[in-house]
Amino acid sequence: MTDNFKHIDKRIEFVTKHYKPNTFDSKEGWKKLSTSIPELGKPQRVRLFPLIAAAAAIAVLIIGIGILFTSSSETLVAKTDNTVFMLPDSSRINMQKGAELEYEKDFDKVERRVSMTGEISFAVARDEEKPFIVTTPTAEVRVLGTEFTVEAGENETRLNVASGKVQFTPDSPAIPLLCTAGMIVHYTAENENVKVTSPDAMMEINGKSKSLTFNNAQLKEVVLVLSHFYNVKLELPEEEATLTFTSSFTQKSVIEIINIINLTLDTHVKIEN
Repeated sequence: MTDNFKHIDKRIEFVTKHYKPNTFDSKEGWKKLSTSIPELGKPQRVRLFPLIAAAAAIAVLIIGIGILFTSSSETLVAKTDNTVFMLPDSSRINMQKGAELEYEKDFDKVERRVSMTGEISFAVARDEEKPFIVTTPTAEVRVLGTEFTVEAGENETRLNVASGKVQFTPDSPAIPLLCTAGMIVHYTAENENVKVTSPDAMMEINGKSKSLTFNNAQLKEVVLVLSHFYNVKLELPEEEATLTFTSSFTQKSVIEIINIINLTLDTHVKIEN
């Protein structure tokens, strides 16, 4: 027993010296261990098992430590404004000072997902089979290939679309908003307020006050918001989709809003049976 304790340092030294991930040969290792610890050459069969167990335990410990401290993600940090990086899928990002972006090392193998804070502009390489997903502390942005800028803090997210189409989904109310070039979305998590503006229209949704504002919004966008806000399925005739609607509602039921829309525009929006 005393001899085993005397040589524990030698066992640790041996394992740490000869262990390599996925390449450790137990038979070859045992030969080297026998050579490095003379007592193992003697016929002491009764003491072999404790020694093997100790060496194996040390090896497992080292493997475990290696797994624990091996990071599976990459983190990019901008120390100055306009810091440019190229992601593994050839998407280009331009980061402002203090911005951070993180992605897994298997990025673009199954999906293209990054998380971020700060202000970052994206020029996303198109890949219809693998949407590019940006998560912030308060929202998710999903695209196939386009150019846009995201500014994210702990309590708010702002999206500015330069080209293409982007789906913006705030945490709450979780309404997927399809945004095109020239559109800006500003979401504040504290009061669950999301404001969408474009060159010729505006929508504002507030989950806390249960209020909706539409200004020159196309009816297909209004119906999409109502469907998710009230968790109902609505029918809209295709020929009425591009009609525009302006009004505000607070604490109104979806039926009341539908009736107002149909009376105002002479349309046929209805709840699916």
